[in-house]
Amino acid sequence: MTTPSGCIQQVEPPGRDYAHIELTCLMNVYFDQGDTSALSCLLARYAKMPAPILDRVQFIIVDDASPTRLSIPPDLDLNLLVLRIREDIAWNQPGARNLGMVYARSDKVLVTDVDHEFNQETFNHALAARNPGRTFYKLRRIEADGSFRRPHPNTFFLSRARFLKFHGYDEAFAGHYGFDDSMLWRWQRYHGTRFLYLPKSCVVTHRSVDREDGYHSHDRDLTHNRKIAEAKKTGWKAHGPAVGHSRRFLGFTWDLVEDRVRSTPIPQPPVRRGWTQTWLWRWLWG
Repeated sequence: MTTPSGCIQQVEPPGRDYAHIELTCLMNVYFDQGDTSALSCLLARYAKMPAPILDRVQFIIVDDASPTRLSIPPDLDLNLLVLRIREDIAWNQPGARNLGMVYARSDKVLVTDVDHEFNQETFNHALAARNPGRTFYKLRRIEADGSFRRPHPNTFFLSRARFLKFHGYDEAFAGHYGFDDSMLWRWQRYHGTRFLYLPKSCVVTHRSVDREDGYHSHDRDLTHNRKIAEAKKTGWKAHGPAVGHSRRFLGFTWDLVEDRVRSTPIPQPPVRRGWTQTWLWRWLWG
């Protein structure tokens, strides 16, 4: 199905209900070499997790106009949504993540890159946790041998609503490398978003991928975006929260490539008797 820029159309088949989706795992990918198995192998690993997790998790893949077409095995039993951006905009992570957030069918979202893998404990914790609200949770990052390294700057457990409330990623940084993640962090922090860590048992593993034949070859030159970032910082100091974000949003076109649902019966949510009678409490206390 084709979706024009700036217009989110109803893409679900009539009658399909996604109320059982409690968590979204979002990844944006770009492959301009010969192999896309880094993604398919990761999804295959996720597909081996227990059914109580997979039944309630949606995986969203945003293909950022990769010259190399994705190859996802058809037999992976996942709730899987694949979107493809048409225009090949260099370093369009801001736009790709904004698009994935719009299509997420849950407010709780785990977001990272294809060279990182969440452990099962992270999924269990995120499913059981209260909504992150105004907190972006970072995750401790480990290597395959168990050694720790610096947290990844664009890996979070967060609220979709909080992300979109302050306009998401600034797409002014799309087209060149760098500063989109750090400026998102600053922008959210200045608006009162807290940044905390998930428990130590919830980690993200840095995966070994073939960066010669199974990744991308974009140049990592910070020069262009550094100037944009400095101008925005100056604007924040002079004018406060009204400036510093371009409000550019989904400046491209895209296609919905695949909307896959698990073959197992949709689980029924737990009975919550009296929930409608307690609306006044939520009205008063949020």
